[in-house]
Amino acid sequence: MGKAPRITNRERVLLALADAPTFEDQYELPRRFSQAGLMQRLGMAQSHVSRALNELIEENLLTHRRRRVVGERRRVTAYSLSENGIDKVSDLIDDIESAEVLTHGKEGTLEQVDIRSLVDRWERGGARKVPDALAMAELLRTAELHDGLPLLEHPPEVTTEGGEADLSSEAIGLHLELAELRRSQGDIHAAIDHLGRAADLHRKRGNAAGEARCHLAAASLGAPLESPSSIIEAVSSIRDDAERLDASLMLFDALLGKSPEVASELLGALDGNNPEVKLRLAEEELRRGRTPTLTDIPETLPGADALRQALWSANRSRLQCRVANQTGLGWPVPLEVEQALGEIGPQSRQPHSLLFGELTLAHVRNPVLGEDEHRRLLESAWEFGCPLPTIGHIGFQYAALVSSAEALVIMQRLQQRFESVGDLSGAAVCAGRIERL
Repeated sequence: MGKAPRITNRERVLLALADAPTFEDQYELPRRFSQAGLMQRLGMAQSHVSRALNELIEENLLTHRRRRVVGERRRVTAYSLSENGIDKVSDLIDDIESAEVLTHGKEGTLEQVDIRSLVDRWERGGARKVPDALAMAELLRTAELHDGLPLLEHPPEVTTEGGEADLSSEAIGLHLELAELRRSQGDIHAAIDHLGRAADLHRKRGNAAGEARCHLAAASLGAPLESPSSIIEAVSSIRDDAERLDASLMLFDALLGKSPEVASELLGALDGNNPEVKLRLAEEELRRGRTPTLTDIPETLPGADALRQALWSANRSRLQCRVANQTGLGWPVPLEVEQALGEIGPQSRQPHSLLFGELTLAHVRNPVLGEDEHRRLLESAWEFGCPLPTIGHIGFQYAALVSSAEALVIMQRLQQRFESVGDLSGAAVCAGRIERL
């Protein structure tokens, strides 16, 4: 452990550009690597960002050149780390993660820990993820000092920005970009928060279709869907056929659990020859107690990019497991399911905790899997984390396969999750199981 490094605007800019070198070969860069994007992401004035950038360029820590940037009609200056900058940021991240902080221990007394261990402890307790070194630096920068050390009493909460909202399309684009960044880092709470902000900006601009798309994207990550009737109306107003189909499918997924008849009516109005519609129709068959056929649902989705193909493979595997569980036949090869899980798992380029959890729950019903494999799969899904109620099913099954001491910790964490969303019945079930342990 060591002393917390001094976090100035220079360090914040460096940390905000930490992943910029991985985008060097892309035709179009994310907006967060431009000066305007840095201003919005860091909440800094243009003069402060400009001064920090110029100083870092003079010190040979940054590179800059005119590039195509998302949301910009013309090429603008984009920034990245030089080789010296990469080394500087690596050292800075090490210093941040090993920084000594104070927090309240189990007995209420202050204890000294490094911030990396503290945020890991928070996450194990069900708090929102602290996604990167920049987020840790913000905790250190804003913390009160106690005996010369930062005092961090509570996990960070999702906050909304005050002041007058920037209604520009660039501001909306940045929120969508940051939502994708946070999702890729596994910080689902922050991703949903950015999607909500983008939806609010669309609403203030009078763009109902844009607002609906943002709400549906958040729902696909596990957020509750508010005002489904208004979203149905907004989706129907989308002019582009492909975009309207995508939004309709997301809406079906969001409505299926709470309003299955409305979801079924929505699905019936779509092109039944589309592979993604066929997959949902098979889901409908299962829900009604019938056995669907999967032979006309392709293993590869035509024209899909890597992310969409990964989601498609996982969804098709999940459906195949559910059909096999109903019929006793046609279980997918476990190795293929493991591969599908790996493509959306926490270490993948497109992690998706909700689908990972749902596929795991379907996969562990395969009778060829032993108890050790069940425990390993459920442990991975539990540690990855996903929204309720899926994480509840995972936690209950996982707790049944481990020692009493481990099960107690799982039930306590799960009880906190239920209480955090006001689910008193779920919390009561956990409390009952805790009493029996």
